[in-house]
Amino acid sequence: MLIIIEIIEDARADETLGPPNFRDYVLAVMKKGLAKRENDPFDFHLMVMNSSHLCNLVKALRVPHMINITISARVLWQLNKPIEGASESLRTLQKLGKQVYLITNNSSKTSENFYKSPQYINLNLSSDHIVNPIKSIIWYLKKIDFRDEAFAIVSSVSRENFREAGIRLTEQPNVSETDPSATIKEVLDRSSVKAVIVDFDVNWNWSMLALAISCLEREDVLYIAGPTDEWFQIQALPQIKILGPGPLLNVISAQSGRQPISCAKPSQNLKDYILDKCNVTNLKRCLFIGDTVNQDMKFASMCGFIKLLVGTGCDTLEQAQKEDDTYPDYYISSLGQLFSDLTIQNVNVSSITKIVDSSCPDREKINN
Repeated sequence: MLIIIEIIEDARADETLGPPNFRDYVLAVMKKGLAKRENDPFDFHLMVMNSSHLCNLVKALRVPHMINITISARVLWQLNKPIEGASESLRTLQKLGKQVYLITNNSSKTSENFYKSPQYINLNLSSDHIVNPIKSIIWYLKKIDFRDEAFAIVSSVSRENFREAGIRLTEQPNVSETDPSATIKEVLDRSSVKAVIVDFDVNWNWSMLALAISCLEREDVLYIAGPTDEWFQIQALPQIKILGPGPLLNVISAQSGRQPISCAKPSQNLKDYILDKCNVTNLKRCLFIGDTVNQDMKFASMCGFIKLLVGTGCDTLEQAQKEDDTYPDYYISSLGQLFSDLTIQNVNVSSITKIVDSSCPDREKINN
């Protein structure tokens, strides 16, 4: 999950918090006791904030013309149970003029079914506000002017997405337990295939893997992948996880000797897609809110965004702090706390103050 907020150029600091630059802003906040860094009071890179103070920060990051917010289903719901206050926080951000984009590694649902589902029904969303790996893959294929046939291990919904985009797909292998000769012919290389596309498909089987590996023996065949997760984390407490596409994708990679072009979080292609489709004009003035370490925090670092880790996922703050490219700038236990003490009715958009330099400097510079 992630949230991106673009910040305006000509901003000024809240006079109650100090001078108009981010370092002094943070120091002023720390001095007033509005935030703290656990176990290390001298490291201001990460601030563990309560709801009202984080709300003040979000208000300080207000932009009047274009703010992009993207978020995945897991931060709003877990096992069909809503996370208290999460949807309301997003709705409040929309009231403040921010655009919301839902970014998910799950391509098994249509965009319409996604944004019309109960957890998003109160958000003003359209199909264009849903970003998933299949959309990123289609965008990439069109960018390179791909006009040939592809073999795709994807959901039925994704296959229809490809067809609607004008991308031709070869038929799935049709094998028979009683006719070995026919089965062998079905999984041999097909010369018409110029791309192998692998996303998540609950109907993966041996014949699909075999055909993909056969086609990838030709070096001119593109190898493109969606999510590579070894596990899908469903719930934090009690922990529930299911096998992801990663292990099966690894079989294809190992046996073909090829590495896929990634189009899911975290990947350069998804970053390029977001920049092209979500109107992000200044990477250094974007706040990214996510609940996973290896997907969200790493992707935010790749993009150059300011990072906010949300604690309702399965990854912990301690895990995020182990590597520089996953180390968050801010942490909050739940997205529902973002506006827990602020109702939409008392949000005065015109009075919200702004910060000049919202890009958080690295830890070494801050400590110096």
